[in-house]
Amino acid sequence: MEIKTANACYVIDVHGNSYIDTTMGSGAQIIGHNNKLIKKILQQIEKGTIYTIPNCHTRQVNYYLKKYINPDFYEQYIFCNSGTEANMRAIRLARAFTGKSLIGRFHGGWHGGLDGFLDEHPDNKGVPQETNKLFKVLPYNDEQCFDMITEDMAAVIIEPVQGSNPRSDVKKFLQKLRRRCSETGVLLIFDEVMTGFRLSAHGGSGIFDVRPDIVTYGKVLGGGFPVGVVGGREDIMKTKGVFYGGTFSANPLSMYAASLILETIVESKYIDYDKLQQAGEFFRNEINSFFISEGKKMRAIGCGPLSRIVFTDQFIKNRKERDYFETKNAQEDFTAKLKRIGVFVNGNGLYHFSMSHTPEVIKELILKIKEACQERLNNDHNS
Repeated sequence: MEIKTANACYVIDVHGNSYIDTTMGSGAQIIGHNNKLIKKILQQIEKGTIYTIPNCHTRQVNYYLKKYINPDFYEQYIFCNSGTEANMRAIRLARAFTGKSLIGRFHGGWHGGLDGFLDEHPDNKGVPQETNKLFKVLPYNDEQCFDMITEDMAAVIIEPVQGSNPRSDVKKFLQKLRRRCSETGVLLIFDEVMTGFRLSAHGGSGIFDVRPDIVTYGKVLGGGFPVGVVGGREDIMKTKGVFYGGTFSANPLSMYAASLILETIVESKYIDYDKLQQAGEFFRNEINSFFISEGKKMRAIGCGPLSRIVFTDQFIKNRKERDYFETKNAQEDFTAKLKRIGVFVNGNGLYHFSMSHTPEVIKELILKIKEACQERLNNDHNS
């Protein structure tokens, strides 16, 4: 499948076939494809796409982030080109500030293609074992992790909501994690690349009322253009001797896009988080009612506009339990069935709803999922 064009919440392939897009650029588009901001952003191309020196849009992004999003954080942010780069810089910063090397991360989390994050990934060749020893894997949403967080660690990095198992019932876990990190002097890094500006204007931190020491952003903040951002406490951000540079970091095109997204959020234009929350809840409630009534071992889980269909009717609290209960290749097979009937779901099975996913589109999506379930049932009977 090769995409030729996209508009609102639809993508069209090179053969002219149209699909409901639940991927939305792996979560980067929250307004919709070819949205009202695109023409404004493209005006910047005529003014230059790379200056190498600071530009006025970077100052505007810093202003919005400080004044409206994180007033307790330092006024200067670190800018780069992706969520992976942002997490890489956040970890480097944490190590420099603490003078320690060991980083805690959670099983089932995804922080990009950085060495040290890939030991659970099937494509992990080329990563030295010595690198993996600099990271400690912790059980997610499991209180056993707290005893594993010790004073010899520089930081713990976590997605407030994991893409592999998106749940809305992790507030107490995250608050206990905050307390444990404070007790041990370990920095808490929130990877909000996926959740930032998607779950709420203040991301997962706002939803769960937990303040990290360092935060990373990407995806939505770039408005469809590549961006990565690191912010944090003033004493941490002022750490000297840490390299963050990059040729395209804070380029004027991405910074202008980010400034327009933040302006849109601050002024409540085009993005309505209540509607996004309602869309996600409606989808999960309707599809779960169908799964239960049909006796299917499937459930829709999620938080706000972020959802995932899991192929078990068991309660699962983390990725480890999901992998234990789910039938192997079920996600891959179901995603392929949806694609055949006009729904594009990414390989990771995540549904990212945007403002362009109207109630009518959500209802159409639910009907197509029911149709795919029926095809699955018929195939099971024929096999």
